[in-house]
Amino acid sequence: MNILLVGYRAKDLFETCKHGKRRTAAWAAAEGVVCHTLDIYDRHAIEKTHHLKTLCSAHLPDGAWDAIKFKTGPKRMSGELALDLLQEIHILAGKTGAKVEIDFEGKERDKNGLLAKIRDNPDRIRNFSAKWKASVPGLEPLEFTSFPGCFCHRRMDEGGIALAEVVSRELKESGKGAVRLLDMGCGSGLVGLLVAKAAGNVDLVMVDSHSRATEAAQLNAKNLGVEAEVVLSDAGTPARMDGTFDVFAGNPPYYSDYRIADLFLETAARALKPGGTCYTVCKNAAGLEPVQRKRFGSAEIVKRRGYAVIRSVKAQ
Repeated sequence: MNILLVGYRAKDLFETCKHGKRRTAAWAAAEGVVCHTLDIYDRHAIEKTHHLKTLCSAHLPDGAWDAIKFKTGPKRMSGELALDLLQEIHILAGKTGAKVEIDFEGKERDKNGLLAKIRDNPDRIRNFSAKWKASVPGLEPLEFTSFPGCFCHRRMDEGGIALAEVVSRELKESGKGAVRLLDMGCGSGLVGLLVAKAAGNVDLVMVDSHSRATEAAQLNAKNLGVEAEVVLSDAGTPARMDGTFDVFAGNPPYYSDYRIADLFLETAARALKPGGTCYTVCKNAAGLEPVQRKRFGSAEIVKRRGYAVIRSVKAQ
């Protein structure tokens, strides 16, 4: 039996057996089961913990599925992403006759509210992408596209704009020629693409762990006429890029006790050339600034739009 699991994380696939021990649930480990994730981090966690076949892609894979199990809920994903995935599941099930099971984490009324939005017209195909504009001083507004699952879907991120404004301004003021820029946690490409268009002569690489983000970043780079390499990764840039960048720009998440932010900074430290500049942004520098200072030995705060852009230079 071929089963596609959608929206599941590593912790969801355990069952508790005798003596309180946990193991991969029999239904999850059965032959023919494939896990699908949108984030490469979740794929690696499932493969490491359960040794199950796992695919990471922006959209659900075609296949001769007999059943599709969808794990969702308001604390797991936005309602719009849930509807988008349900639409893809409905299309897949229509092709193969797969039985669909919704494993909802949350209140029954929330589940009913979600299903009510598609019950009257389940065959309606909706476009959940969004277009919005953003700019920095001296640059005409640029149109971006984002998808459900992308960071700041349907709107520009003010922290990202603050970061792009500081980086693009300082690059132009420096009078440097060609620069190689790494946009870490790029989302839909907001920071990297704004800097590339504003500063000019930028060799751009964008990295994100979410497949919907890298899909949007690739689309936006193409639409804006910017040559860029887009990398799907939860471990920063590949080793072949170490020591090749002049500038690092990152808007790291601050949960997990700054461990993810530290991954950003570890990537910056090895990816930058000696003398390269690391820029990060946060609402309150009190948490991130000491982490960045420890990594680089110094850190300077530039205030912009109510955010703190933290600048460090890699030692020569």
